[in-house]
Amino acid sequence: MKRIVTVLTVVALAIGFAPQANAATTFQGGPLTALSSDAPTSIHIALAGYPTTHGLYIEQAVKTTDGSRPTVHGAPLWVSAFAMDLSQGATSIKGDIVLVVDNGHAWGADCAHQQCGIFMRADHNATANLTEDQFIPLSFLASTAPAPAPASTSAPIAAPATPVIPVDTLAVSANGVAFVENVPGSITYRTPLTFAAKTGSGVAVTLKSYTPDLCPVNGLVVDALKGTGVCDIAVISTGDAMHAPKTAHFPLMVSPATQTLATATSSVKVGKTVSLTGSTTFGEMITYVTSSKNCSVKGSAVKGLKAGSCVVSASAPGTTNYSALKASVVVTVKK
Repeated sequence: MKRIVTVLTVVALAIGFAPQANAATTFQGGPLTALSSDAPTSIHIALAGYPTTHGLYIEQAVKTTDGSRPTVHGAPLWVSAFAMDLSQGATSIKGDIVLVVDNGHAWGADCAHQQCGIFMRADHNATANLTEDQFIPLSFLASTAPAPAPASTSAPIAAPATPVIPVDTLAVSANGVAFVENVPGSITYRTPLTFAAKTGSGVAVTLKSYTPDLCPVNGLVVDALKGTGVCDIAVISTGDAMHAPKTAHFPLMVSPATQTLATATSSVKVGKTVSLTGSTTFGEMITYVTSSKNCSVKGSAVKGLKAGSCVVSASAPGTTNYSALKASVVVTVKK
């Protein structure tokens, strides 16, 4: 792998890369802002529309001023959907992808003062393919680590010790399920999560979404506006006199919702009609059919023909945000 990366770096010097807007693969993930300069951060990534003929390299890199491919970058994460690539060390491109980013010092960058980001490109199986090239900016906070004391030939003068207070603690849950910092949780399209948190300081927390277009926050409630992607929700404690502030990131893997019927049972008298629900919980028009001799169906109206049980099949189209509906309604026909 080291030899392959070296060759790719040399090739990258001579060619530019396509704008992010033209990239074939859709990138979603976080956190992407206010990252620590003192400790590594795990970025949780979800990819859609990824290539079917090769894998991808995903790496932390420094953005170039001329729009060319970055030449200063960390070790790439190889992701792929192919079994042969996976057997050779690639990470599955499906589901949650984790890229660990840092301040860049270990690979020749200073991400607190340079524009670092996540650079994605085609792997060694498609070195000339630039359609996957895209740069996702990251922002880092200034380091809070104390600067080293200057060397002195004279005896040091002891300075009064500055008391160090512990960082506040957070116990976080959503809809009654415990969540762990930086460990992916889950959220379903248009199925809100209500967060609750207990702090060591006793102060109330606030929520912030770093992906507001996908998962906006309203107080302590988080909703998902799409059926796929990764949300980055931060739970923030300001601390108090005895506890330092704490910000914890909670990535949420978004999944499609399940479309349902408002009711699965009904009743009607012989010779009468009953109207079933015309649309699903997500507003899709429902088609009803039946093969029963006890009733007939026209649109959403069921007419009782003779006493007994009548099973009516219901279907409705789905989208990327929710599944198609395939259900049944049991209509009891009474005399």
